[in-house]
Amino acid sequence: MKKLIYSVVILCFAIQAFPQKYVQVWGDEFNKPGLPDSTKWNYEVGKIRNSELQYYTYKRSENARIQDTVLIIEARKEPFQGAAYTSASLISRYKGDWLYGKFEIRAKVPGGKGTWPAIWMMPTDSEYGGWPKSGEMDIMEYVGWDISKLHFTTHFEGTNGSGHQQSGTSVFTAQPYSKFITFTFVWTPTKLEWYGDNKLFHTYTKTSTDPKVWPYNKMFYMILNLAYGGSWGGQQGIDDTKLPHKFYIDYVRVYQLQESEGPFSLNIEPATGGTVEVSPKMETYPEGTMVTFTATPAEGYEFDKWLHLGSANPMKVEVVKNMTVIPVFKKKNEIIINGDFSQGTKNWGNWYFQSTQWKATGIVVDGVYKINVTQPGTAYWHIVDQQLAIPLVKDVTYLVTFDAWADNPNSMDVFLSKNHSDYGNYYSTVKSITATKQKFSWTVKMAQASDPNCRFGFGIGKFTGNVYLDNVSIVKQVSTGNKDLTNIENVGFSLFPNPTTGEIIISGDSFNSPVTLCLFNLQGQLISTILNNQYLMKGNPVKINLKEEGASQGIYLLRLTTRDNSFVRKVILN
Repeated sequence: MKKLIYSVVILCFAIQAFPQKYVQVWGDEFNKPGLPDSTKWNYEVGKIRNSELQYYTYKRSENARIQDTVLIIEARKEPFQGAAYTSASLISRYKGDWLYGKFEIRAKVPGGKGTWPAIWMMPTDSEYGGWPKSGEMDIMEYVGWDISKLHFTTHFEGTNGSGHQQSGTSVFTAQPYSKFITFTFVWTPTKLEWYGDNKLFHTYTKTSTDPKVWPYNKMFYMILNLAYGGSWGGQQGIDDTKLPHKFYIDYVRVYQLQESEGPFSLNIEPATGGTVEVSPKMETYPEGTMVTFTATPAEGYEFDKWLHLGSANPMKVEVVKNMTVIPVFKKKNEIIINGDFSQGTKNWGNWYFQSTQWKATGIVVDGVYKINVTQPGTAYWHIVDQQLAIPLVKDVTYLVTFDAWADNPNSMDVFLSKNHSDYGNYYSTVKSITATKQKFSWTVKMAQASDPNCRFGFGIGKFTGNVYLDNVSIVKQVSTGNKDLTNIENVGFSLFPNPTTGEIIISGDSFNSPVTLCLFNLQGQLISTILNNQYLMKGNPVKINLKEEGASQGIYLLRLTTRDNSFVRKVILN
């Protein structure tokens, strides 16, 4: 009995010796004047939702700027892209994503009939399905026509059969538009709590593991926006004579629980396309150690971001807990993220279902995206998986490629479309998918105005069973200049046979440096990078199939680049 009591005492002492505490892991103090920090924030663009009147603009200081150490989001009355009003919506997706934490935002809402400012969180990857199945957490909302209330709400599918339930409260606050208020949101594995100036306003408690009532066990990102009009903001009309209106945010601070007292581990995940230098490099790190990560892309690649942390390079981080850092590199001019699915379903799983009766789920198995359609529809668009925030530039041509096959052959719609306004297509094509893996490749030219916020997706509503996707890519075609591709030389490497029906053998002199081998069309547009920083020797020829590299019948140019020289060959594909 004495031994048991002694053990309990030791255990209690251990618990008291390592109390959990919240430590800051992300934030923005908005101290640098100008546009918002692009290493932390992206933008929604266009007329997005809820029948709102504003057009959300992209990197436009009139609508989003930092001034006097405060972020100002401004709604204005002005014609823009077919809308009569403009504003801004900042999102932290993939540059700031979290699973649980304490979120503290000091802000002042704008008054005025028609305003609808919000601080809220949405799922990074909608793994339980489209809204509201994967949840929504509204840290604060305000509508100008209801001048003395602040609203705190969470949305989920629910179990009452309606497809949408919510839990929340509205709190009377005298003249909230006249003062800064500190909004605090605490998200744990078992409950959500909303505070205003340290006063608890609402709690939503987990009662089940069913994602219909608790989808809050996945990563979410933050949104700061000022809407105007719409289904709620304009419920009692608008008064645009009072515009412009300004939503002020003093700071955003994100905290998470510290797992232990330290020292802490720091793990850098290996990544394709580059390397990471860590300084200082230590086996473990005492709490508070400042560490710098520097990403160096390999040839043909560029650094994209530190997944869920931001995109600054180098990036300085204070080590306050055990960390895993995920560097993301992408091929130069590549606009699809995680098209090889090496990061699982990241950037995918943005499901769109026209009806609750249609359903599909997706997982990554052995580097292949496997989509299981369990409840098919009758049209392509009834079930769609898509990647968002695709930037397209006017008059630029893009090379689209992917591999696909299916257990039950059918056809799919592949599209590039708006992610705003009428959500119309810029481009759409139907591809027949067989039981055998096929490589699809074609080019698309953006004929309309540049759009930084497009959708690229696959309409698979007609399938049943498993559909497989791999090597999804959209590459911006950049002309290499006439000099590079017209100065055809007769040394360096050889091709056989030429002309060819597809397969070709490439051999070269024994270069004393790695080479890059690229396939271009006669207009100088890149079709494929066949070799990237590899050795090519006479005794070790490379055999490729040009059709599998995205070429069809015609004349092409192969360019081989070494450290010192560049050689070009013409190849004819019959």
